[in-house]
Amino acid sequence: MLWWPYACATRAAGGDAGGSGGATGDPGAGGSQAGAGGQMGGGGGSGGTAGATGATAGRGAGGSSDAGADLRPEAGETGGAASSAYDLAVLADHPVGYWAMNRPQGTEPDLTGNGSAGSYRGGPPALVDLPNGDRAADFDGARQYLTIPSRASYSIPTTGNLTWEGWIRPDVLQFPNDGGGGYVDWLGKCAEYAPTCEWEARMYDTTNAQNRCNRLSAYVFNPGAGLGSGADWQPTCGLFQPGQWHHVVGEYTTLSQPAACPAAATYPGSINIWVDGIAWSQAAHNPTGCMGQYNVTPVANGSPINVGSMAQDTWFAGAVGKLAIYDYLLSPSQVTAHYRTMTGQAPSGSCGNTCTSSR
Repeated sequence: MLWWPYACATRAAGGDAGGSGGATGDPGAGGSQAGAGGQMGGGGGSGGTAGATGATAGRGAGGSSDAGADLRPEAGETGGAASSAYDLAVLADHPVGYWAMNRPQGTEPDLTGNGSAGSYRGGPPALVDLPNGDRAADFDGARQYLTIPSRASYSIPTTGNLTWEGWIRPDVLQFPNDGGGGYVDWLGKCAEYAPTCEWEARMYDTTNAQNRCNRLSAYVFNPGAGLGSGADWQPTCGLFQPGQWHHVVGEYTTLSQPAACPAAATYPGSINIWVDGIAWSQAAHNPTGCMGQYNVTPVANGSPINVGSMAQDTWFAGAVGKLAIYDYLLSPSQVTAHYRTMTGQAPSGSCGNTCTSSR
């Protein structure tokens, strides 16, 4: 179970403080006891209040994960081969791993040909339609997830750069199995927390104790978990709705950082995030976005990549598709091109303390 130490939840030098975690689940000052696993936290930017109540509407268009849901891929979606213009666009940018997330009844192939097939646990998820009509796995938010074996190229230190990219469609905005922390980890390479923690992708509930209404975050941790540094895309509360697709891209580098980052000589590097083709504003949240915010030095470890539930203590209720990992930083133009290829639209929106987008 995950937990949040309130002693750390104060703003520091322009950025919100993050949570803490680890394998023991011991509470921090002012925190509360939690079960095994511990809650990881992370540097959070400011902005966003929990104004909405957290809709719990049913599955969006394209199906549900209830019994009898469609588990068949679309015609032409054969495992091991790209099937759409979007797949071809991603593969042209040379990811080190790419999973369409459309083979719930068997092994999920790595379309790069690098051989890192994933396997579904907890039963086969349903399939729903992405904006371009391709199919994607819709996890039940209780027991279903995909696990992908570790490779060196999925770790930040291998090249000093790492990008993850995917499309997510939350079926609810108040996740019923959030471990009590007010968020779920929909993707991560930190399956057992300490001592093999690396990075994660997070989505917050509409209503949570930190007033981070539906925030999307990219975090990075020391191997022992604990405090993590991150980048945060804080939507205006009410911007997201159940059943909407969102393109999320997280990037990490240990090779450069904004000039204002603290402790850069000892803890070099930075974190960035895009949602629906719109980049967050690191300048509005510094020192959030800096490895030095919480003294993080990424270390390559053997944790698998898990999708739908990072450590089986929080569960994402919704669909995930087109997961890609790169051992370099995607450029803004590449992020834009992928978004446009999927949606047929150019990104539209802006970020400061909070963010807006057209989706």
